[in-house]
This record gives sequence, C-alpha cells and structure tokens, in this order.
Amino acid sequence: MEILDLHRQFRRYLSIEEGLAPKTVNAMESYFKTFLRRTTIQRLGDVYACVLQEFFYEGKEKYQWSHSSYINHHKYLKRFFDWCIARGLLKENPINAIKRPKKPRSLPRRLEDTEAKKILYTAFTCDWRYDFERTRNHAMMATFLYAGLRLNELINLEITDINSNADNMLIRCGKGNKDRNVPVYYKLSRILKNYLKERDKKNNNGPYVFQGIKGDKKLREKDVWRVCKRIGKEIGIQFTPHQLRHTFGSISVEQGLDIVKLKEIMGHSEITSTMIYLKMSSKNLKDSLNNIDFL
Repeated sequence: MEILDLHRQFRRYLSIEEGLAPKTVNAMESYFKTFLRRTTIQRLGDVYACVLQEFFYEGKEKYQWSHSSYINHHKYLKRFFDWCIARGLLKENPINAIKRPKKPRSLPRRLEDTEAKKILYTAFTCDWRYDFERTRNHAMMATFLYAGLRLNELINLEITDINSNADNMLIRCGKGNKDRNVPVYYKLSRILKNYLKERDKKNNNGPYVFQGIKGDKKLREKDVWRVCKRIGKEIGIQFTPHQLRHTFGSISVEQGLDIVKLKEIMGHSEITSTMIYLKMSSKNLKDSLNNIDFL
C-alpha cells in the first residue's frame, strides 16, 4: 500500500479518534511530507532503519536541524509507525533503531514585574488609531497577564464564556481539546467589564470577546502579535504573547499559589509543565533559603 495513502488514514485517525486540533495535525503532516520528499519512499515496506538513519543524519548535517526539529521528526514518525503496528501493517517500529536525543531544558523567559506593568500601562495610553483599540488592547494584555491564557484561547474566547459578574471564564477546547474554568482576578474583572461596555457601545454583535475594529470577525493571531509589537516598540521591550503567559505562571508561584491549582488554571495536562515555574522563580528560591535556620 502506498505510504502516502496510509498517512491520509492516519491523519483522519488523529483528527477523529484522537481529537487533535487541526493545527497539530497539519504540523505532523508537514514533518511527514518532509520525510517522504527527502527519502523518496513510496511504500511502507521500503522503510528500513538505515533509510531512517540517513534521513536524520542528513537533517542535522545538511539542513542544520535544531534539537526541537530533530525530536519532533522522530516523535511524529514514531507515532505514525506505532499506528501501523497497531493495525498489523508492521511487526516492529523501524525508528526504534534511531536514538532520540534529550531536549535541553532551558527555562522560558518571563517578564520582570516592572516590564509587565509598563505593558499594561502602555496598552492603555498608547496613541492608537481608534479609541476602541485602547480598551480592547488593554483588556487583551491584562487577560494574558492576569489569567495566563494561551494566544489561541484568547482569540477564541466568546462572550458567553464569561459569566455575568466577569469573575469566571470558561476556556473551551484548550490545548488537548480540554475545557477548563479560569477564575478571574479582581483587577482583570474590572478591566473586562470596562472593555465590554465599550464593545457594546460599538453595537458589535459578534460572538467573540476580542474582535476587530470593523465587523464582527474575531482577531487573528497575527493581529495580537501586531499589538504586542507596537507596545514593545513604545517601551523598548520585545515580548511575545506566550511570555505574558509565562509571567503569569511565575508571579503566581512567587505569590504562593498552590502548584496543583495553578496547573488547573493554566490547563496543563502534566504537573511537570507547571513545575517549570518553580524553577523560574529565583525570588521564591531565595525566600525559601532565607527561612532556613543555618548554623
């Protein structure tokens, strides 16, 4: 059977049975197509360990793959071949002969408290083209910093996902297609209420909380990035939406929020993902050390 036809079936399996997001499935398909293009393999029976080895060696030597690129190719190909084994199409996974290096665990960058405050202040005071942008962009930055949402979660947030008191929001189909409730910090609640009033004045009847200046369409990821870039230029700080999320996680740990509760708020499937914020918080480590009664 043609390996490309098999992968089409695998793609349907990922979408329907595994329930993976289209973005994830497309990324996996991209890695697989790279493999087919560079090896010219057409049938499953042509996949040997030596072919895979040459593919990975060439990736590192000729195409200068990063650690992440190498690991992702390995991980996604392994998943495809495991699927083939489960269906009786292969007896063993040929990729098991190729060692996967451990990914270096670098700490994600968070913003300093003063930088985060500058971002919030500038989002509101910046000379935006429209007044509506002022309250909307301020509310977006506050939602990242006070609720720790991911970018796709923010742009897909709907009006009906925020309760009437604006003290709780429902994140639908977050990472891993899991819904979760996120409590709204009182400062964010105030900011959201103010923004939603301005939104209502525009007679904006679209379902999404954060929408464009004209029409009812939700913002795109690149629209949010553009806002971050504009604010960053004003204050001389380059930052990403995900760094705002990391800042929320790190500050929450520093302020003593229980790590298990933080895991639920941030929508992590594994506690190990949340534990990274313990390592990021040098202040937390220093305070803990100072509380020890040494000799």
